Amino acid sequence: MEIISFFNHKGGVGKTTLVYNIGIALAKKGKKIVFLDLDAQANLTAAALDPKRILDSWNEGKTIWSCLKPVVDRSGELREVDLQQIRDNVWILPGDIRLSEFEEICPQGWTEALAGNAGGFRVSTTVHRLAVLLGEKVSADYVLADLGPNVGALNRTALLASDGFVIPMAPDLFSITALPSVGKSTSLWVEEWRAAKGSAKRRELDLDFDLPLGEPSPLGYISQQFTTYRQVPAAAYKQWIDRIPQEYEDGVVGPLRRAGVPIPLQRPQIGEVRNLSSLIPMAQRSQSAVFELSGTEARGSQFTRARDTFSLFEGLASEIIGRLTPRSE
Repeated sequence: MEIISFFNHKGGVGKTTLVYNIGIALAKKGKKIVFLDLDAQANLTAAALDPKRILDSWNEGKTIWSCLKPVVDRSGELREVDLQQIRDNVWILPGDIRLSEFEEICPQGWTEALAGNAGGFRVSTTVHRLAVLLGEKVSADYVLADLGPNVGALNRTALLASDGFVIPMAPDLFSITALPSVGKSTSLWVEEWRAAKGSAKRRELDLDFDLPLGEPSPLGYISQQFTTYRQVPAAAYKQWIDRIPQEYEDGVVGPLRRAGVPIPLQRPQIGEVRNLSSLIPMAQRSQSAVFELSGTEARGSQFTRARDTFSLFEGLASEIIGRLTPRSE
């Protein structure tokens, strides 16, 4: 089982749409997928579950908060809950606004881990242990995590739990200028985690759980959501599209390479998603992937366009998992 996070410091780049469609595409190829909603806004949960199932999950204590509460309260270990099955090979752990309460204890846990304190490692490995626990529960091939648009303590815990991460990009100034903070923060976290593990080794801590490697590979970026004219990116956006490869190399790949993190051999761009316009809200209303839209939900040429997106998302999914192994230093 491998853990892949989708992350960008900049919001509004279509991250959740990518996670969901790529995950469903992988499932249609026979892979078992667990979605982990690690964004307190819970947009992935809203994409996957209808309002009644979301409310039932909340009332029955079957959200991510239900799992994390004992860790936050320091009253016990992670609580295992039933995942919500949404396809034959797909499950989701619903998100919860109360994730913010877990994030509040992460900085103290991090400080304690750096000092070689066992309790700090218990907090700082929570996301990794949760992903492994849930993935093993359904024999998942991949856990796909949707992260919020920030470089806070929760995302630090999530990225260090991951085998690799994907950066969704919009061709604009703000999306590009977010890249250096992603690279700088992630490389610092990797180096500090190595120091923390060194402290644990020196103190000969006897932990009853495994520590994640903590070297998430930058698998690449996916550019999307730009206006097109005759299938060519509009001139106003082309300047940003052209800048992304070098900005990604300088802002993300460079710092992580210097930190000793494995970098994929492939070019940095995983792929590109054209403007899907009205198909996205249609899919969101029915909790479906775009390519799952029926002929009654999308009519005529829209239905054809929707069905054609399967090859797009399946191609992106194949490219992403192909970058996990083999990797170069």
